[in-house]
Amino acid sequence: MALDLSGSAGEDLWLARKQLGTDGYLVASDDELGLPGARLRAHLLRTYFTPDVLRRYPGDIPDDRERARDVVEYAWEDGVPALTEHPEIAIEDRGGRPERREYARTPVAHDPLFASWIRAALSLIPEDRRRRRGTFGVNIFRTFTNVVTRPHADGEEFVFVYVVAREGSGAETTLFQPGDPATPVHSQRLEPGQLIVFEDARFLHTASPLIAPAGGRARRDALVCTVDYPQTYGLG
Repeated sequence: MALDLSGSAGEDLWLARKQLGTDGYLVASDDELGLPGARLRAHLLRTYFTPDVLRRYPGDIPDDRERARDVVEYAWEDGVPALTEHPEIAIEDRGGRPERREYARTPVAHDPLFASWIRAALSLIPEDRRRRRGTFGVNIFRTFTNVVTRPHADGEEFVFVYVVAREGSGAETTLFQPGDPATPVHSQRLEPGQLIVFEDARFLHTASPLIAPAGGRARRDALVCTVDYPQTYGLG
């Protein structure tokens, strides 16, 4: 049974929220989220994972990563998050990098399919952990070698990693307890159409390098998104 994303207490949705609240992380698929997976992923690839949208930024780590960014403001109304563009998208003091980083905006809130994915993601947050209003940071990443360079935390409330497409193997996502970065809590290679969401303060996270297929080039296209703390963009 697909997750009920209307805000009613469907059993699957209730269990997913409970697992996230108890374990601090959850893995879910398009089907479980009630999303049109193949159509959604094809749309994302065609619309956002393109040379016109993705850019390389000086100082980015890894340096061959291509990315685009947006920040969406949400407000819960009758159990459903209403979405609008937030005016600020810069990143500051995140992932061990204190500097302010500016990016070109790639607006996504107006896109019905992208918005349906954001609403599905937000609906996984346990009701007692939801803020009436907040921001949802959207990072659109294409990586070819390293996905990230070390275990880290983003310094936000929740992190979502959703794989849209992948060529090759590797790219195994791993969560560690902050005080024990040698012992994995959870490790999994996400397949296209799967997401992991976790409470950022409870874990360090990383991903292993991509491994190219025989005679080809490795690539992973993913959304890496955050439910931000109110102070990140001055909503507190």
